[in-house]
Amino acid sequence: MLSKRTAITWLQVVLVVVLTYSISLVVAGSTAHSLFKWFGFGPDSSIDSVKVRNYLKLPYMVLGAVMSGWTLLMVQLVRGPLRDGSRWAYQFLVQSLVLWFALDTGMSLVLGYPTHALFNFPFAIALGIPLLSLRSSVS
Repeated sequence: MLSKRTAITWLQVVLVVVLTYSISLVVAGSTAHSLFKWFGFGPDSSIDSVKVRNYLKLPYMVLGAVMSGWTLLMVQLVRGPLRDGSRWAYQFLVQSLVLWFALDTGMSLVLGYPTHALFNFPFAIALGIPLLSLRSSVS
């Protein structure tokens, strides 16, 4: 497994990448549309119009804002209590990520967007590996 220092650094890097992505959703709603379409979960071509793209900027930006707040909180937990070995910080991070993964992936599959569900796996793996490595170092 990873050393504690490596796991903490890994988590911080991944979370900063997610934070950057989240902020980009807020400041570049149109770019988010292009990115989501590229990943296969943008609007169907039959309804993809300027009006729809303009409307979708709001949910993309709201999604980015929520993700930014959530990710910033996780960064602070990792840099403070988790680095210091806090069991509650570890549990909060793991529970929050499991809830996100289950709801987001499940909803994506139920609504017929398997590409979006697959999009979650790299994030879950990138955060899961260092968290599993830290499991024995929290008290």
